[in-house]
This record gives sequence, structure tokens and C-alpha cells, in this order.
Amino acid sequence: MTARGAAGANDANDAPDAEVEIRTADGACLRAHAWTPEHRAKSRGALVLAHAMFAHKSEFARAGFAAYFAQRGFDVCSFDFRGHGDSAVQGEPDASYDDLVNGDLPEVVRAVRLRTEGPVIVVGHSLGGHVAAAASGLGLLDADALVLVGGNMWLRRFEPSIARWQAKVLTAHATLSITRMAGHMPARRLRIGSDDAGAPLISAVFRPVTSGAWCSDDSRVDYAEALTRVKVPVLAVVSDGDALMCHPDCGARFARATAGPHEVFRIARGDDGGPAPDHMGMVTRSGSSSAWRAIERFSDDVATHLVR
Repeated sequence: MTARGAAGANDANDAPDAEVEIRTADGACLRAHAWTPEHRAKSRGALVLAHAMFAHKSEFARAGFAAYFAQRGFDVCSFDFRGHGDSAVQGEPDASYDDLVNGDLPEVVRAVRLRTEGPVIVVGHSLGGHVAAAASGLGLLDADALVLVGGNMWLRRFEPSIARWQAKVLTAHATLSITRMAGHMPARRLRIGSDDAGAPLISAVFRPVTSGAWCSDDSRVDYAEALTRVKVPVLAVVSDGDALMCHPDCGARFARATAGPHEVFRIARGDDGGPAPDHMGMVTRSGSSSAWRAIERFSDDVATHLVR
């Protein structure tokens, strides 16, 4: 983990304290932002923030999500998966889902573990959540707990609604069709995200819909089976405003499939009394801070359990 200099704080103190590079075993260079508590001796642990598929690390800075935890005594590291944000390198092959599970997230957690004495908790949003679950179940992730924010996989057994499942099938086939025509998923041009996604990643993420298998590209690793071997505590954060990507019922079923202690925090309304946040809004809207407080409480519970 190599620091590349401090960033200047903005008026809200939301800017990261440093920009960091993390090298994976296969040579990928992952860029990250780090926030450090003002009183380092009182650190409550570390949070590794893993972003959604059509996003990058800055999603956690937009409404102060990362800064919220740094200001409350946590070390925070938000990073870009390869192929996203500042970890995208022109000319390199498109990242696969397997790269994220086997290389990117485990390497970032390992780097953060070397720099903190408290618990290390992965907060995975959407893509980042199911990648974290897969890596943990395979024994690749040196994390003490997982927070899955809108994190689930589109497998039929996690979707109790026939209507929603049909919508997911249509969405999957439409996304795959666009990806085949364009050679990638042009999320920026379609205004559905800040980052495009390569064909290998899109194919893997929607494989559970098209074939019923959540597995590695070579089919040798069953990620769905690995989910049942996740033994660390899991907090699922879901929202009533997330109608399709991770409906609360689906997020809860996904969390219940793990083998360790788990709980679900369901956002019924925004903190301002308005509608519950949508899939992205759980981390990009300040009106979701009730969920952020739930993550803080969960993190403290994990630390207390480790001390005992």
C-alpha cells in the first residue's frame, strides 16, 4: 500500500486524507482513497468500502458516507476495482468477476489489515457486496465482518416475487444484448452510472439469471455454495426504495443464506421523512444516515465480540 500524497480537505471535511495505490499479485494497480481518524490512537477499526458495478470509489464521498465514519474514529479505505475509476488502464483486458473475488478485494483488505489493529469490516455496495460474500466464503478475505448494502445476487431462490423475477430476466437479457452490440456496457452514455463495465464482468454478473449458476468463468468454483460458508457476522442494509436491484426481501434472503450471525436493517423512509432511498441512494444520500448509524453500531458490536 503506497501513499501518493494528501488531499486538501473541503469545507465539509469530506475529502480523503490520502490517495493510495495497492498492487495485486497479478500486477494490477488499484487506486484508493484513505480517511484517517483525527485521533489515530482511538481508532475503532477499519472499513473497506467496495463500490457498485457502474460506479467507482467516489460514490462513498458524494454525500459524506466515508467521512461520516472517519469523523467517528474509523480508518476508511474506498478503492476502485480494476476497470473502474482510477484503476482503469487503457489497453488492459477487461476485468472479470473472478479477478475481483480472487485478487482485488482480498488484496485491499490485506493491505488495510497491515495498517490497523482493530477489526476490519468490508462494506460492499451492490457488486461490492456479493463479491465480498463470495471471497469470504472461499476463505480469501481476512475481514472480521461484512456489511452488504443492497447486496444480493439475482438467483431465483432469492427472489420470492414472480413479477420481479420476470423483470430481472428482461433486464438481464436487455443488458447482455446492449453489451454484445457495444462490446461493453456503456453505462455513462445511458446515464445509469459513472462507469462502464466490460463484457466479461457483465456476463458473469447476469449468469445466475441466464443459467442459474453463480460461479467462476470456468465453472469450477461455485460462489453460491461458498455463500453458505460465510461465517463472519453479516449486516444486510436494504431499502424499501430499492424496487428491483435488491428488494428488501431479496437482500434478507441473501443474508440468511450465510452460515454465521446475520441481521437486516431495513430503511422504510428517508431520514427527512421522504421516500426511502433507491439502490444508489443508500450510500449517496445524506438522508440515509439512519442506516449509516446502524453500520456504526454493528461495527462496534463486532469489535466488542472480538475483544471478548
